[in-house]
Amino acid sequence: MLPFTVERQQTNGKVRVIVRGELDMETGPRAEEELRRAENDKPPVLVLDLQGVTFFDSTGLQLVLDADVRAREEGRTFIVSPGDGEPRRVLELAEVIDRLNLES
Repeated sequence: MLPFTVERQQTNGKVRVIVRGELDMETGPRAEEELRRAENDKPPVLVLDLQGVTFFDSTGLQLVLDADVRAREEGRTFIVSPGDGEPRRVLELAEVIDRLNLES
């Protein structure tokens, strides 16, 4: 099992929050905290990178949807990079992938 990590990278006004490992009820608060910390800096573009996530359940889904709503309300571009694994599968099953900005 991969350890859970969250890191933030900033380049040219774009902030990327990179999550790796299992995103679930136990680790979700850490991811939420880092995402909100990034939002507080008011970047014009915020990317949530989930490519390294190995487990993604309703906690991760709620995290993505809440961040998307906040970005729309604040006029910020929020991009999700789900990769080809669990996050993409869950977003597709929940039928929300079409309403999100995806990074290919």
